[in-house]
Amino acid sequence: MILFTVAQDRPGIVDDVSSFLFERGANIEDSRMAALGGCFSIMTLFSCSPEQAETIKGGLDHLAGLGLESSLHEAAPTDSKKEAGTLLKMDARAMDHPGIVQKLVHVLRLHDVNIISLNTKVSKAPLSGAPLFALVLEAEVPAGASIATLKEELTSLAGQMGLDLNFKN
Repeated sequence: MILFTVAQDRPGIVDDVSSFLFERGANIEDSRMAALGGCFSIMTLFSCSPEQAETIKGGLDHLAGLGLESSLHEAAPTDSKKEAGTLLKMDARAMDHPGIVQKLVHVLRLHDVNIISLNTKVSKAPLSGAPLFALVLEAEVPAGASIATLKEELTSLAGQMGLDLNFKN
C-alpha cells in the first residue's frame, strides 16, 4: 500500500505518520519526504495484512484530526518478467528559468525512459543572490534503446538551454 500525506510543515509529522502505521501493524518499506513551500509531504510504501490495511483505511480520520491530508492507494505489483533497462543518472544546473524540467523530461518520454526519481531545487547564488536551479534524476532507459543517442539529445538540449549537464555512472 502507498500512503500519501501532506500538511502544513511542523515538527512531529513524520512521527505522527510512522506511529499511525506502526500502531496498526504496518511496516514502512520505502518513503520519500520533503518540506515544500511551507508544507511537508510524505509518500510511504508499506506492507501489511489485508486486515491491517482495512484498519489503516478506517483510521485515516485520525490523521485528518492531526491536520494531515492523506490518501491511500494499492501499490502495483512489479513486473519481474520485464527485461531490465539501463540506469541513467544525471544532474543539471543552470540559472533558473521556466521550462527546464518540462523540456528535459519530454526528451526522456520520447525515448520511453521511465523516471525513477527526480529532485529539483532552486537556491540563491553565493554572491549575486540570483536563482540557481539544480536537478538530480535517475531513470531507466528501455532495454535495446540507444543510451548514446539519448545522451546526445539531452546534451544538445542542455546547450540550447544553458544547462550544465553531467551524466553519472
